[in-house]
Amino acid sequence: MQKALSFILIIAKNSSESKKKIFFQMINHTVFLLFSVFLYSYVYELLPQLHGRLPYPNAIWSMSVYFIAFWLGLRNLERAFRNDIQSGNIEMYLLRPFSYIRQKVYMQIGEGLVPFVSALVLSVAVSWLFVGLPDVGMSAERWIIFVAIIFILSRILECIMFVLCGLTGFWLQDSQPVYMVVSKLMMIFGGAWVPVAFFPEVLQKIAEYSPFGATLAISYAMYPNFGTHVFVIILNVLFWIVAMGTLMHVVSRRAMQKLSVNG
Repeated sequence: MQKALSFILIIAKNSSESKKKIFFQMINHTVFLLFSVFLYSYVYELLPQLHGRLPYPNAIWSMSVYFIAFWLGLRNLERAFRNDIQSGNIEMYLLRPFSYIRQKVYMQIGEGLVPFVSALVLSVAVSWLFVGLPDVGMSAERWIIFVAIIFILSRILECIMFVLCGLTGFWLQDSQPVYMVVSKLMMIFGGAWVPVAFFPEVLQKIAEYSPFGATLAISYAMYPNFGTHVFVIILNVLFWIVAMGTLMHVVSRRAMQKLSVNG
C-alpha cells in the first residue's frame, strides 16, 4: 500500500507540472457548473412541478458531483490498455514489480488526482455559493461519511468496468467500440445530461440498479431520499464490484495466457 501511494504521488507531482492544461480544464469545469446553475434555474421556473421530483439545489449538486468523478479520468484506462496492446508496449510493463492492471490504475489515479481535487473544490464552492446545500434527509456529518464511502466504492467499480473494456482489446484488437457503448451508458444512467430522478420510474430503477448507474452512484447521494436509501446504494455497488471484479479476474488471466502464447 505504501509503495502504491508513493507511486501515485510521484505521478501526480509530475502531472501537476502542466499547470496550463489543468488551469484550462478547470475553466471548462467552472463554465459547465455555471451553465448548469443558470440553465436549470430557468427550467425550474418554467416547470415548477419539477421541485416535487427533485429540488433545484439537489439537481445542481447531482450534476456537479458527476463531473467531479469525471476529472479523475478513470475512463482513460481503456485507452491506455488499447495503446499498449496495439503498440506492443504491454510486455515492458509486465517486467515491473506491480501487476500490469495495478500499474495502469495507479498511473491514471496519479494523473487525474490534481484535476480531481481542483474540480472538487470548485464544485463545492460554486454549488454552495449559488444553491446552498442539498436536502438529503440526514445530518451533514453522516452525509459526508456516506458520500466518501460511496465515492470510493463507485470509483473501484468504474476502474473495473473500464479495465474490462480495455481487456477486450486482446481479442478485438480495438476496444474503442466497447468503450463507447459502456461510456455512453454510464453517462446516461449516471445523470450526466439529465438527473436520473427525471427519468420514467421503470428507467430510474434500471439506472440505479445496473452496473452503469452504480459507477456514478455518487450522483444519487444528492437526492432527498438518500437517507433512506443509502444502504441499498452501498449494497448495490458492492454487489457489482464483486460480480464485475470476478469477471475481470477471469478475463485478465485469459488475456495474459493469450499474450504468453501468441506474444
